[in-house]
Amino acid sequence: GNFGLCGGISELRLPACPPEYTEHSLRIHHVLLAIVMPVVVGIIICCSLALIFFTIRRKQRAQSTSMRGFILVDGNYPRVSYAELLQATSCFAADNLIGKGRYGSVYKCDLLLKNMMTTVAVKVFDLQQSGSSKSFLAECEALSNIRHRNLISVITCCSSSDSNQNDFKAIVFEFMPNGSLDRWLHQDVHATQQLQGLTLMQRLNIVVDVADALDYLHNCEPPIVHCDLKPSNILLDSDLLARIGDFGLAKILLDPAAEQQINSKSSVGIRGTIGYLAPEYGEGGQVSTSGDVYSFGSVILELFTGMAPTHNMFKDGLTLQKYAKNAFPDMLMKIVDPALLSFEEAYVRSLQGGSYKMEDVCNTMFSIMEIAISCCKQASSERMCMRDAAAWMHKIRDNHVERRQNEQVIITA
Repeated sequence: GNFGLCGGISELRLPACPPEYTEHSLRIHHVLLAIVMPVVVGIIICCSLALIFFTIRRKQRAQSTSMRGFILVDGNYPRVSYAELLQATSCFAADNLIGKGRYGSVYKCDLLLKNMMTTVAVKVFDLQQSGSSKSFLAECEALSNIRHRNLISVITCCSSSDSNQNDFKAIVFEFMPNGSLDRWLHQDVHATQQLQGLTLMQRLNIVVDVADALDYLHNCEPPIVHCDLKPSNILLDSDLLARIGDFGLAKILLDPAAEQQINSKSSVGIRGTIGYLAPEYGEGGQVSTSGDVYSFGSVILELFTGMAPTHNMFKDGLTLQKYAKNAFPDMLMKIVDPALLSFEEAYVRSLQGGSYKMEDVCNTMFSIMEIAISCCKQASSERMCMRDAAAWMHKIRDNHVERRQNEQVIITA
């Protein structure tokens, strides 16, 4: 009945007794567990993090390698290294900085391209910024297959590593000496050199240029939606010819008939800039060419009123689009950019009683604003397509040019 017996001689065939733990041995056992367990857990965590890090780095380098092959496979794109860009921009010095956006900075520099020193604009992507790598890929993909006089010309791309072996991505563009349209519409009062301002004719030309570029993008194969049209992304060359740039948010519609929903919570976020953004985009609607049409209408309103959609007066539900709609048609001339009216009034006075009057300016403005308001309709299905908008803008400009030319003929006679 002594079931608890243990030990003794082997002949008794009793089970071995469990070891006796003294208080001292128990304390050592607990101390060892307290030290060893955290170390083991820490090593496991560090190994896991290291594995994740090297996996991500390997994917990034594989992507960089594939991008280099994609970008430079065409002999038309010269090879430009990180070292060349570093030297040309004086280590990306602030003195060479000409612009800054959500995904990177733009520098002006001179590069030796095809045995000729060429002034270029270099867009360097901030890869620490979420979505910048996608922006680089989107811009390269969009610009690699399109050619139009009113689209910014890409010279080459650079996808390599910097001096610290970190990924480096940049796109080299043709330099636009007159900067962005935004710079002309909203001049820096502290700038040493003030711009002259834009006449009605110059503004009409810019609108037609932008319309032609969007018409081309929307009707090329496959169609491309810019998704971020605004004055700061419209660049002007030495002759004030307008070119659309910054395709970092562009969307290629591989299947235009299929729904391509916008995920407003994605890493890229809402496609566009507040004030120029189509209403449906803010609600997670699908990417479509009509979104660009809304942005185009907003740019027209800003170009001819001189007021940005982000102006302080636009609050409590009032937007630039509603402001223009409320003024049309009776109060229209009261919201037109005073600088534009000043140019036109001076021109009319210089004619000394000619047939060209401010009434002609009013008629042109009426036609322009009618198109702009139509493009900015709340419902995407009610907006005109870009091809029709471009055709109307050509017609408005041609009528204005004809009116001016007739006046000159009369004066000459």
